Amino acid sequence: MSELDKLDLAWIDSLNDDQRELFLDALNSYLLFKKDSLDRCDLLIEKYPTFNAPKLLKIILILLARDNNKIKDAKRLLSNINIEDLNDHFKKYLIVISFWLKGDLHSVISSLQNIISDHKKDILAIRLLHFNSIFIGIDSKFLSKHQEILGNWSKKDPLYNIILGMTSFAYEENDQLSLAQNLANDSLAISKKDLWSWHALLHVQDNELSSDLESNEFFTSIDWSQYGAIKRHIWWHQALMHFYKKDFIKCLEMFDNFICSEDEFYLDFCNASSLLLRLHYQGADVEQRMLKLKPLANYFCEQQLIPFIDYHLVLFYKYFDDSEHLSIIQKGINEQYRNTKFQKTTNSYLEPVIKNLQNGEEIDTKVMHNAFQQLGGSFAQREIILLGLLNHNDQSELKKTIKNIFNSKKNSVVNYA
Repeated sequence: MSELDKLDLAWIDSLNDDQRELFLDALNSYLLFKKDSLDRCDLLIEKYPTFNAPKLLKIILILLARDNNKIKDAKRLLSNINIEDLNDHFKKYLIVISFWLKGDLHSVISSLQNIISDHKKDILAIRLLHFNSIFIGIDSKFLSKHQEILGNWSKKDPLYNIILGMTSFAYEENDQLSLAQNLANDSLAISKKDLWSWHALLHVQDNELSSDLESNEFFTSIDWSQYGAIKRHIWWHQALMHFYKKDFIKCLEMFDNFICSEDEFYLDFCNASSLLLRLHYQGADVEQRMLKLKPLANYFCEQQLIPFIDYHLVLFYKYFDDSEHLSIIQKGINEQYRNTKFQKTTNSYLEPVIKNLQNGEEIDTKVMHNAFQQLGGSFAQREIILLGLLNHNDQSELKKTIKNIFNSKKNSVVNYA
């Protein structure tokens, strides 16, 4: 029996030991960010067409791509699930999927919380809650939810280290760096395999503007060939450490060799564009590399799935003074987020940024009181909005507010002027 069978995974709809074992391998692959999880699901779907769990996991993997062009594949798979064969636990996941397909991320999160309230050690629901909540705003509620989840687990539970890694990230984003570092180290003491725990440690070190992971024997021995986009995001964090040291040549080398990807994946675009924009704001020539990203930007320009992608697109097109695409994004935001909770978020926080960048309309500094937290992503990701505004504005009060935000978040003073 797999260790994962000790967790709350009663939604897995097979009692066949071989099927369950193969599926748990696929699930574990996803939880550890390995790039073969989709292939494992495909093999199971082909071999066991009445086994619904791999179909559910594949739907989730498709939706995690945040790509409207792939939604039809998720809908097709969903139509092949026979709900008569499912227990209530599985049916709750179908509620999650139905909201997700509609683009209602806030209801996705509420539905996942309902699953967790009944199945406190459902590691899939917890993982999905973590990664979806990031995109509606990492605040004190995000931390308290992770504290509650952690309280239901113990060191004896399989994958306890994964819970520690997610909770570490929640502490770091709420500026409790010592606790965040301790939890990340505790997780890595149990297992060196969870990349999100390494990632959480990098977030702590980002506040210090320096990292020692490039000399860490365990980190440097990771076989990166097993992993997909997560590795490029971790390398993006490492490139930021060189950025803080003003080693821009090293940043560009990392962009060329480790970060830039032609995959149509939203996070690859966000990583790559935000690194180049940081370098541009410091005077580096990034034009040819920015041009290389245009097909990827155009691919996502009219999708409007989450504001996190949108603000990266806005700053990307501002680099080219591309008013046409900025207008397309603004129109898409107004149309796609209408009657969703993202409507208030974008009206309050993203619209003022677009108007400022397009026509110089002044921004009320109160908009930045939480550094655009509601637009989603970590502070390390959202700071590109602040840097963009700093670069494109002469508004003295605005510049003062932005610099105060940076100086309050970073343990060393950063000269972004």
